[in-house]
Amino acid sequence: MTFHKMKSKTAKLCIGTLVSCVLPATVLAADLPQAPAPETVAVNERVNKTWEFVLAPYFVGANITGTSQVGRLPSTDIDIGSSDILSNLRFGFMGRAEALYQQKFGAMLDVAYMNLANSNDALLPGGRIRVSGDQLIVEGFLFYRAYNTSKSSIDLYAGGRYWDINLNLNRTGTVAGNFDISRGANWIDPVIGVRGMHQINDKWSVNGRGDIGGFGAASDFTWNVQAGIGYHFNQIWSTHLQYKALGVDYSNGKSGIDSFAYDTVTHGPLLGVVARF
Repeated sequence: MTFHKMKSKTAKLCIGTLVSCVLPATVLAADLPQAPAPETVAVNERVNKTWEFVLAPYFVGANITGTSQVGRLPSTDIDIGSSDILSNLRFGFMGRAEALYQQKFGAMLDVAYMNLANSNDALLPGGRIRVSGDQLIVEGFLFYRAYNTSKSSIDLYAGGRYWDINLNLNRTGTVAGNFDISRGANWIDPVIGVRGMHQINDKWSVNGRGDIGGFGAASDFTWNVQAGIGYHFNQIWSTHLQYKALGVDYSNGKSGIDSFAYDTVTHGPLLGVVARF
């Protein structure tokens, strides 16, 4: 056997061995299950959970306009601007909490409290009147998610709005001299309403809410309207800017020194931070 024949046989043997080793490995690799591609979740995509919770502290640059009647005093105009509230605010808290079960049934609690000193100072014939006091509004609602997609939702809600209003009136320069009167009232209004949200893209959303109540059960009428936009940092944190207007027309139906009436609209821009988990 010549050297060239031996070299040819050796090369063929090596090639055959290489093919016999590589081919089964290639076939085996083709049969192995492929690793799934990593999933990408959009910032705004809502993950279905059994329970979902929301905590949302907020602040309303409130203006309070309307009238109030206390005791035997005539009806007094109330015109308190947001600058008056900020400069006379002793204490305030505003926040909302929610719980949602299986993206269908939920409950929410909203608390807004302001304690104001001498927030309204008006000149009157024969003197002047200064108004101070505090306003507590607590809303408790159950809601049903009537429409729900990955981008939008509509909730129908019903419950009650609790009011606790206390006014202090300081009247000076009258014929009878100076005097102070403090009166207040608290009541609960039944309320029904609807709210909705739509996600425009991964970062921006629009939302709104409206309700009516009272129906003569406590106040003659109460209503609330608010709408705005939201910016979403991630699946948990977002911030929202809205304009909110809340009105009430209440009278305790009494006369004399026990008389109290409160017919006002509290309105202004609302800025809040939302944590959803």
